[in-house]
Amino acid sequence: MFTQTEPSVGRYDTPIDQPRQRSGLEYRSIAYVAAAADFLYLLGSCAIGFTGYQYVAFGSAPDPSLFIGLGLVMSTIFLLAMHSTQAYSPESIQLLRPQIRLICILVPSTFAFLLTVIFFLKIGENYSRGAMLITAVISLAGLISMRCFWHWYLPSATAAAYFRMRRVLLVCHEDFAVEHWRHEAMASGMSLVQTLHLSGDSLLSASALERLWQSEADHLDEVFIVWRDPNVANLELYLSELRRSVLPVNVIFDGVVGRLTNAPARKLGSMTAFQTQRPPLSLYERGTKRAFDIAFSLFAIVSLLPLLVAVAIAIKLDSKGPILFKQVRKGYGGRPFRILKFRSMTVMEDTGDIRQATRNDPRVTRIGAVIRASSIDELPQFWNVLRGEMSIVGPRPHALAHDALYDSLIAKYAYRRHVKPGLTGWAQINNCRGETPNIEKMEERIFHDLWYINNWSFWLDMKIVVRTSIQIWDIGKAY
Repeated sequence: MFTQTEPSVGRYDTPIDQPRQRSGLEYRSIAYVAAAADFLYLLGSCAIGFTGYQYVAFGSAPDPSLFIGLGLVMSTIFLLAMHSTQAYSPESIQLLRPQIRLICILVPSTFAFLLTVIFFLKIGENYSRGAMLITAVISLAGLISMRCFWHWYLPSATAAAYFRMRRVLLVCHEDFAVEHWRHEAMASGMSLVQTLHLSGDSLLSASALERLWQSEADHLDEVFIVWRDPNVANLELYLSELRRSVLPVNVIFDGVVGRLTNAPARKLGSMTAFQTQRPPLSLYERGTKRAFDIAFSLFAIVSLLPLLVAVAIAIKLDSKGPILFKQVRKGYGGRPFRILKFRSMTVMEDTGDIRQATRNDPRVTRIGAVIRASSIDELPQFWNVLRGEMSIVGPRPHALAHDALYDSLIAKYAYRRHVKPGLTGWAQINNCRGETPNIEKMEERIFHDLWYINNWSFWLDMKIVVRTSIQIWDIGKAY
C-alpha cells in the first residue's frame, strides 16, 4: 500500500473485503448476457407457444417460418425498447420492481404493435390468436422469472468476485460516507481498492499525486474525486496532475454543487444550464391531473355518502356547533380559499393565532377524536377538489398563521404553492403526517413536498393514492 509522507495533508486507507480474484467475465458484460438471454427466450417462447397450440388444437406442427419470423421481430422490438431506457445496465437490471413494471408495459405493447401490423397487412389468417396469447403469457412469465434470478444472483456473485471488477481510487474529504459509496460502487461493477482522505482545507501536493499514480497505476483502473469545496481552482490542480496518468478520472460533486448537477440539464449553445426549479405543469399535465381529480372526487362522494351522513349526525348529537369547520388556507399561487372539514373540536379557530392539535388535546370532542384518527374529518375536502381549489394529491395546506411563520423561517416554503394543495401528499405517506412540533419536522415535510413538485407524474399520484389508502388504517399517527 502506498504510504503518504505528508500526514497533515491526507491519509490513505485500503478497504477490507476486497474481491479475491480478477478472472472471469467483465462486470459490464452482464448487460450483453441479459440482452442475449432475453432475445433467445422470446424467440423460444414464440416457438413453444405456436408449436404447443398447434399440436393441442390441430395435432400437427406449424410452419416454422411463421413463428421464427414473428419471434425475431418481437425479440428485436423488445430489446430495442429496453435498451432505449438503459434497462440492461447492471445497476438497472437488479432493480426488481422497475424491471417488472417495464416488462409488463413493453411485452403487451409489443404484441399490440405486432397485431396491428398483422391486421393492416391482412395476414391474420396465418396467425392464431390463441397461439399469440399463449406466447405472450409465456414471455411475461419467463422474463419476470429471469429478473427475479438477476435480482438474487448479481449481488451474491459480485460479493463472491465471480466477475472482473474495475479497481478504483477514491479521493474524498474525511467525513465522506466511504462505506456507503463502496457498496454502491460494487453494484456498478467497481471495487474500491484505495481511498485518499483530504484533511480539512489542506491540499495534496502535486508531487504526492505524481508519486501516487506512478506507484499505483498498474493496480488501478479508474479514479473518482468527490469534491465539496466550491473553489474549483483547487480541483483543477488535481485534474491537471492526474492528466499525466492514462487512468480515467471522474468527479462527483457533493453538497450544494452536487444538488445543482443532479438537476435536469439543457444545452444553451456550448453551455449547460441546470434547472433547479421546474416550471408549472403543462396544459396536458394539468388536464390529466384535473380529470383524475374530478372523477375520483365524484366517485368518493357518491360511494361514501352514507358514511358522510352518519358522521354529520354524530357530530350534531355529540356537541354544540356546526357540522362543518371552515378555515382560510392558501392555495395555488397563494390564492386564499376556505377549506372544509368535519368539525372535530369545540373551538372554531380562524385567526392569526392558531395552535396545532396535540395528542390528548382537550379541545377535541369524542367524535372528533375518532374522525381525526381515521382522517374522516378530511372527507368534505372532496368538495374543495371538485371546486378546483384543491387536488387529490399535493402538499397539504397549512393555516395562515403557520404560513406566515414558516415563510420567514424556511427559504423554500412558498415554493410548495406552485401546485394546488392536496388531500394527501408525498410527505404524508413518508411519515410526515400530523403535528409539526418543531422547525426540523416542518423542514422534513417541506423537503418531501418539494420533491413531489419537482418529480410529479400521473403515476406518482397513483402511487401516493394507493399508499394513502393503505396507511390510513394506521390510526395512531393522527390525532
